[in-house]
Amino acid sequence: MTCVTPIRPLPEAADNRVPLGHHSSGALHLDLDRLLAGRLLIQGSSGAGKSRTLRRIIEEAFDYTTIAIVDPEGEFENLARHIGATTIRAVELTAEGLTAAAARSRHHRLSIHIDLTDLDPDQRIIKAAAFFAGLIGAPRDDWDHTVLVCIDEGHLLAPHVAGSARDAEARRLGVATLTDLCARGRKRGLAPVIATQRLAKLSTSVVSELQNVLVGLNVFDRDIARAADLLGFSAKEADALRTLVPGDFFAMGPALSATPCLAHIDPTITEHIGKTPELRAAASVDATEAARLLDLAGLAEVADHGPAIALKGTRALDAFLLDPAATDAAAIVEALKRISPNASTARDLARHLSLDAERTDRALNLLSAITAVDTMPKGDDRIARLHARLRARLSDVAVVAL
Repeated sequence: MTCVTPIRPLPEAADNRVPLGHHSSGALHLDLDRLLAGRLLIQGSSGAGKSRTLRRIIEEAFDYTTIAIVDPEGEFENLARHIGATTIRAVELTAEGLTAAAARSRHHRLSIHIDLTDLDPDQRIIKAAAFFAGLIGAPRDDWDHTVLVCIDEGHLLAPHVAGSARDAEARRLGVATLTDLCARGRKRGLAPVIATQRLAKLSTSVVSELQNVLVGLNVFDRDIARAADLLGFSAKEADALRTLVPGDFFAMGPALSATPCLAHIDPTITEHIGKTPELRAAASVDATEAARLLDLAGLAEVADHGPAIALKGTRALDAFLLDPAATDAAAIVEALKRISPNASTARDLARHLSLDAERTDRALNLLSAITAVDTMPKGDDRIARLHARLRARLSDVAVVAL
């Protein structure tokens, strides 16, 4: 393992330095005081070891400061237990609740783990932004309660481009809030550490605020070009990014090294849950058993909702309006709107709307045909809720039953 150029010694001894890994000249340390002023980007393709590197930072830093883990994939719950952080499942709280939880965690200096799994992409951005707003908006008296804000898969919360016109508003919110966290965090005692797979997917306004970088394996030309620009590499030097092994990162920045240095990150105490699983063969069953396990007969009932599913645009709308179940379907949508993003059973919907089971099932089949609801097959335990695209248009409502 060799450094591109020798590491310059720090101008003064730092008490708040934690060990991250090793390079040819010795140990690689992360200066937490300088991290607070300069923030950190961890970037590498899938399998490069960026999540493990983020885990290593948290394990070493939690004795020095409060930790906030923002976890889009639910991979850090075991680490949260290790450091004594409270896990909050964002799907169970409103956006306003997450803002309040962030402010209270700062005031009481409580480490916190925000699990964003089971959320639609737009809601994931909206709820993460609400949590960041609570951290930023904490009263001045709490600014000396420093927080290391560790964000995995940052490109999911502040994407470089929106996936569609419908996603654009959520994207703007995510980019603006995360950029604000990075830009205003220093004076407010907030030190964002953002991990991402691809620089090309993370908003440039966020990347521009991060003065310290750990760059690992890259395979895409656009990512390599942007990483080389961050590290000050020539095109020839940038080719080294294609051949790095998992755990190898070029480190640079005031909190790491004055010049780019290639180092290997040390092992973690807690196990990385998100590691790639080992290959496992498919089950050895015949076609009859497979059909039984898949319950194909029950799924066929859900698909039996007339010709509307094959139509688009005005023809699909006409088919819906002329369907005898349209009135019941509209009433079900109105009922599900009131409890969104929660779900309801077909039995509760029938009782609430004074419908029999057959009319309720027929209306749910019609709504499923136009992807207005997500629903299970027919049965006493049939469950339905508004489709993701409709839920994304509604604000959070703290109602759990009709």
